[in-house]
Amino acid sequence: MVGQIFVFGFENKFPTDDFLHLIEKQNLGGIILFARNIESPKQISETIKELESKSKHPLFIMIDQEGGRINRITKDFPVFPSNKFYGDRKDKEGVFEAYKTTARELSRLGINVNLAPVVDVLTNPKNSVIGERSFGEDPVWVAEMSKVAIEAIKSENILACAKHFPGIGDLEIDPHSDLPINSNPKERFEKIDFLPFKASISSNVDMIMSAHVLCPNLDAKEPASLSQIICVDILRKELGFEGILITDDMRMGAIRKNQKLAQACQKAFLAGNDLILIGDKFEEQVQVLEHFEKLVSDKKISEERLNFSLDKIFSAKKKLK
Repeated sequence: MVGQIFVFGFENKFPTDDFLHLIEKQNLGGIILFARNIESPKQISETIKELESKSKHPLFIMIDQEGGRINRITKDFPVFPSNKFYGDRKDKEGVFEAYKTTARELSRLGINVNLAPVVDVLTNPKNSVIGERSFGEDPVWVAEMSKVAIEAIKSENILACAKHFPGIGDLEIDPHSDLPINSNPKERFEKIDFLPFKASISSNVDMIMSAHVLCPNLDAKEPASLSQIICVDILRKELGFEGILITDDMRMGAIRKNQKLAQACQKAFLAGNDLILIGDKFEEQVQVLEHFEKLVSDKKISEERLNFSLDKIFSAKKKLK
């Protein structure tokens, strides 16, 4: 059952036979879709059916369809403005309709997880990573809009994911290329960044995504995604999150430049993430899976730890159509 804790992406329009075999043999937990995988709604719907036909259990089929500049499906599919467009206008009705319509159309294609909304508070105007993806700079208003977006997504029976914990609205370095550092004190995180996550948790958000950012005043040693202090002590114990914690893509530069992939994934899982996301590179995905199988057989990952995440994963999958 180790495969259930992984979400993999594939590199071309269609999954290779090797990738399909991996789903079948390793019991993968989910698939993430990118623009490179999508030619048309009809094509991606057929691809999803093929992916699901290889799996013994329901698959999480994930996508980032946020609105604005982050839309993986753009052809013959409704595309809405960015979060900031609605945040600037304080338009709750607009954001509800945008996320509800998006969720309904994703569901029709067979996609059951929208990795949205972004709930980061845009406190640094130079932050090009988040920018218009945020609802704005007011944490109270971002929290309100985040709740509306989550309720809209969930109303169409697909899963929502608030991102990126503990908050990356104050960054200048892009974690896709290198490891950013946020040296703000914990009190500032509590006053600003945590508010939308608290609101998301109160709305029973299904998933939260952990960020590849080093926050020395939360954990001086490890990035948030690899930190038990941040993932368990703060997110689960202090904020009370009981859903699924998923990493951001483990092949991003913030991780890849500083750690070996298999060891970083091991740290992420032991830190408290339930799902490990690896967006591409089939050979590396296979190596990580083999590494985890050995960890479990050598009892370096306990049955109790694995079952903790599997229980959350299967509980969420029962909600899917």
